[in-house]
Amino acid sequence: MAQLPVPQNVTVDIYRNADPTAPVPTGNPAVAQVPGHIKPVMTSGRFGSALYLKWTHLLILPSGTDIRDAYNSQLDPSRSNNAADTVVVTDSQGNAVPYYVVFVEQAYRGTPMQPCAYRAR
Repeated sequence: MAQLPVPQNVTVDIYRNADPTAPVPTGNPAVAQVPGHIKPVMTSGRFGSALYLKWTHLLILPSGTDIRDAYNSQLDPSRSNNAADTVVVTDSQGNAVPYYVVFVEQAYRGTPMQPCAYRAR
């Protein structure tokens, strides 16, 4: 897996599918112990121009990381949101903090800063 072009400030586990009734997944992650850089982006994520896409954090992961969203079109608000991944960060107290993967894009093409995931907490 490629290195991050920004300082790592978090290690995440990625689980397949999201379950709003049980936000902290159980079992083994699909992708474990991935280095990342998380940044809060409440203003642009919650109050931006995207009609159905709202997020609270931006997560930069190494190129080649298998992370998935449920987004297929701005015109499809009835999509199956449970198909998205859940990213879990374990904080310094040992608490699991789940994030729903709202949107994944290959940002910063041609650089190691891809993929980029927009997450909601």
